Amino acid sequence: MKTLLVGYKVQDLFEVDRRGERRPASWLEGDITCHTLDIYHCHAIENSSCGVKAVCLPHLPKGDWDLVKFKTGPKLMSGELSLDLLQEIHLLHPKRFELEFDGRERDRNDLLSKIKDDPDRVRDFSAVWPASVPGGQKLMLTSFPGCFCHRRVDDGGLALAEVVARELSAAKTFNASALQPFNILDMGCGCGLVGFLVAASQKLPVRLVMVDSHTRAVEAAKLNAEKLGIPAEVLLSDNGTPAQMDGTFDVFVGNPPYYSDYRIADIFLETAQRALKPGGVCYTVCKNADGLEPVQRRYFPDVEIIRRRGYAVLKSVKN
Repeated sequence: MKTLLVGYKVQDLFEVDRRGERRPASWLEGDITCHTLDIYHCHAIENSSCGVKAVCLPHLPKGDWDLVKFKTGPKLMSGELSLDLLQEIHLLHPKRFELEFDGRERDRNDLLSKIKDDPDRVRDFSAVWPASVPGGQKLMLTSFPGCFCHRRVDDGGLALAEVVARELSAAKTFNASALQPFNILDMGCGCGLVGFLVAASQKLPVRLVMVDSHTRAVEAAKLNAEKLGIPAEVLLSDNGTPAQMDGTFDVFVGNPPYYSDYRIADIFLETAQRALKPGGVCYTVCKNADGLEPVQRRYFPDVEIIRRRGYAVLKSVKN
């Protein structure tokens, strides 16, 4: 039997037996593929001993599926992403479908009611919205369900873009007469808000590299690069940039998530320290600098805090 799992993470594929030992879940039988949207979760499944194949794609893999199991709920993903994936599951026409809903029965019924009246209707869940920095052109950015801040501008990202664009334009950091392009690394890029706003604000050429662990963010950033006419190399990675890019960037920008006790922020800043040239500048942003500043100081001893839009932009220069 060919089974496709949607919305499952590695911890869902294991159970604890009576002796307290962790083992693959008893319901894992046959040829099983687990679809993930984040390469981190894909690698976690690949490195486990559960015997499940993992794929990381922006959309569900086509195939003759005997069973599709979908795990969702308000604490697991947005309602819009749930609807989007339900639509994709329906279009796969699996022989059997099972929904594992983590939440209230009322919320489960509400989700299913939105598609039961017209299950064959194909809806477009993408969104196009504007963003700009002072003095810069208005960019129309596209995002998809699952992307960070889908359908709206993230205020922290906008604060970061405004600070970096202003500093580069004023040549506070770089020689404005230089002929070589600025090399900018945007980590955790999402749909590309920060990187594209900064790149579009500069009169000099810019080389832009963008990184995200979420495959729909990568899909959106590639689409936006094409639509906006801003060349960008977009990478899917949960571990920063490849070693061959070390020491090649003038500017690093990152809006790291605050959860996981700043472990993800640590990956961002370790990448910044590796990727920047001597004299290159690292910019990160957070709501409150108290948590992120000690992490940044592990890699950059000097940290300047720039206030913008109620956020703290942390600036460091690589020695």
